[in-house]
Parts: sequence; structure tokens; C-alpha cells
Amino acid sequence: MKNFNRKILFLIVGILIFCNFEIVLAESELVGEISDNDIHDNYELQLEYLSGMAFSSRNVNNYNVHIFRKSKDNGAFSISYGGTFTRAVGATNPRQEGIWKDSNGVGIGPAGLLRWRKKVSGNFYAAWDFSGSFMFYNRAHPAEGRAYGFLWRTGPRFIWQYGENNSVSLGYSVSHFSNAMKKHNPGYNTLGFSLGLTHKF
Repeated sequence: MKNFNRKILFLIVGILIFCNFEIVLAESELVGEISDNDIHDNYELQLEYLSGMAFSSRNVNNYNVHIFRKSKDNGAFSISYGGTFTRAVGATNPRQEGIWKDSNGVGIGPAGLLRWRKKVSGNFYAAWDFSGSFMFYNRAHPAEGRAYGFLWRTGPRFIWQYGENNSVSLGYSVSHFSNAMKKHNPGYNTLGFSLGLTHKF
């Protein structure tokens, strides 16, 4: 019951962050305004590989594609919305009885990204990302789970701005996948790298 309550609390905190962060950005006067044209024509593509870890009985790797469109930006904090496509490959031993079950799956769903960014030098920036995706899968994922769940990711990102409209970035993420339910919820953790490409049209 304690673990279930923690997952629900984690879910609620995440929803509150995504729902209320626009207010923080709108009211912040730390770094000033950025024009709407600079924001809404800004798209980011992330190609990501996450390797299964933390649970010896759950070995699932994720190959992810994230696409985001920036919605709000005050120069230090930004919020973006988009979607995630994932190909999960691996096997799990949910009952820890030595019986490994196929946990492959394909998923897609809406996503949101919160980012703190700070200029380091010249065109080089350091950032910290927090993102969440609500995923729908073609089957129960992982084995003995459900055909939906939350993919949470957080970690640092290093960004190189080249030209006025383009940037490339490298990120490192720790993630947690869970459907937040008390039963049929064999969640798992992953970690890995992502390559980001941003273009302003």
C-alpha cells in the first residue's frame, strides 16, 4: 500500500507541474519575454536509447523518438508539448520464479517537456530536462502489466546553438515506467542517452 501511495503522489506531482508551469512562466520577470514567433515555430526531435537497469527481474530496453513544439519560454525555463513513439525490447521475470516472459511492445502517446537552460559560454548551454509521456501500447507492457503507462524522464542536456535557427544537443536520462496502479504494475527503470535536433521554422 505504501508503494502504491508513493506512485500516486508521484503522478499527482507530475500532473500539477505540467498544468501549472505555464503560470510560473507567464508571471516570471527574471529574464524577460520572448516573442511568440520565436516560441511556436521551434521544434525539437530527440532520438533516444534507454537501457534496462535497477530491477534484476526486468530487462527492457527502449528505443524512443520524441517530438516537441515549444509553447512557453522566458529564457531560463521553457515548456514544450508533443509526442513519443517507443519500441520496447526485452523480457521480464515478473513473479521472480525463473520464468522470463516476452515484454516487447510498441507504444505511442502525448508528451510534455519542462526545461531549465543556462548559457555557459558563447553558443554552449547546459540544461536540465524533466519530461513525461502517457503511453498506449499494442499489448500489455511489460508482461503481466497493462497496455498503457507513464514514462517519466529526467536528466542533464548539453546544447550547442549553431546559426540563428538550429541547435544540436546531447542528453543523459534516467527514466521510470509505471502505470501507477496497485495491481498488474511491473514497472521498470532505464537510463541512457539521447541526441536532440532543434530547428526554428
